[in-house]
Amino acid sequence: MSQWIEWAKQLQALSQAGKAYSKDKYDLERFESIADISHQMFALLGEVPLERVQNLFIPESGYPTPKVDLRAGVIKDNKILLVREREDNCWTLPGGWADVNETPSQGVVREVYEESGYTVNEPRLISVKDRAIHPYVPIYPFHIYKMFFLCNFVSGEPEVNIEISEIGFFELGNLPKLSQSRVLPEDIAMMFEHHKNHSLQVSVD
Repeated sequence: MSQWIEWAKQLQALSQAGKAYSKDKYDLERFESIADISHQMFALLGEVPLERVQNLFIPESGYPTPKVDLRAGVIKDNKILLVREREDNCWTLPGGWADVNETPSQGVVREVYEESGYTVNEPRLISVKDRAIHPYVPIYPFHIYKMFFLCNFVSGEPEVNIEISEIGFFELGNLPKLSQSRVLPEDIAMMFEHHKNHSLQVSVD
């Protein structure tokens, strides 16, 4: 199945690039047809409605490049900060998509504040993961790089919002049900390892 997913991704990327640079209306129609085929493949492979797949690509245009997901590890009193997503009612490291006009460090600090109410500083990159080669579920139809940072806790009070229903600190051996589209148990274990040993190298891929 993984090979079929890669082919569907390639078709989507080919279609997106073609629609971005082609001027001929007939070519544009052909690239739109290629996109339709890739969406049908994703829907079939993921066993999800076609409309859900199509909606993922509404904001995507231009030359296709990987999206960047930022995730923060905030450890206090040997417990790690997790937030509960309303979307799937599961827990994750605070984070989200990187924004334009801000650095990754600025973005991850912002995400922690927006999702938890806590202020953090001195983000330190510990890992960059290609989501496609790790066991995150479900499989996404576009390419994602996940950047993990350790951040220092500064201050604040927990504050829920329209995306987050609950906020808490958890011991490594007592984690709640994780949102495994966003974070894996090994990601959290990695945070604790780097928290204990600052000499560890940044892992990539």
